[in-house]
Amino acid sequence: MGSSELVFSYTADPFAFAVKRKSNGQILFNSSSDESDPYSSLVFKDQYLEISTKLPNDASLYGLGENTQPHGIKLHPGDPYTLYTLDVSAINLNTDLYGSHPVYVDLRNVGGQGVAHAVLLLNSNGMDVFYRGTSLTYKVIGGVFDFYFFSGPTPLAVVDQYTALIGRPAPMPYWALGEFTNLSLRSLILFFYLITVANNQIIILFVDFFFFWERGMFSVAQLD
Repeated sequence: MGSSELVFSYTADPFAFAVKRKSNGQILFNSSSDESDPYSSLVFKDQYLEISTKLPNDASLYGLGENTQPHGIKLHPGDPYTLYTLDVSAINLNTDLYGSHPVYVDLRNVGGQGVAHAVLLLNSNGMDVFYRGTSLTYKVIGGVFDFYFFSGPTPLAVVDQYTALIGRPAPMPYWALGEFTNLSLRSLILFFYLITVANNQIIILFVDFFFFWERGMFSVAQLD
């Protein structure tokens, strides 16, 4: 769990587990269920996994990307969150994007102060996550339950602990900070001509797939 601040406990039959803070006993994750809960107990099959956790009313959840939600990165009760990566632009709402990040940050009011923790389900399979306000349910089409818990207690500390696990963003060398453009092959040739005439020194030029033949990889479009 990456921190001595967290305590893990479980029951064997039916299997359920909980994670809480050692300092104040606050429960961060609790997969147990009873008849009053709007979800079932844990399911673990070859191509279907399901697990839920109870949440307090004052929890504010953020994350579960990468997608374009109308409310932004804050989770809203009743909205389904699907993690199934697609190579599409972010111009469309309610659309999955390039990356899958099944992690959420839970920000709670504890004694008048914001206290944060994060939960990561390290699973690359497609999944639906249902947030009901007082509970959250994962429905996954494969893999295993590989959970990581980050105790924070600040949002910045959560990000630091999370990136320490998955890797820090790589610093870009200065020479690589070039021009990025979406140009067709004809426009790209014209662009090179204009910057040559203007004696404008651009070391690196990043281009998207618009100069490919019918957007096919490792191809070059034909000029009219």
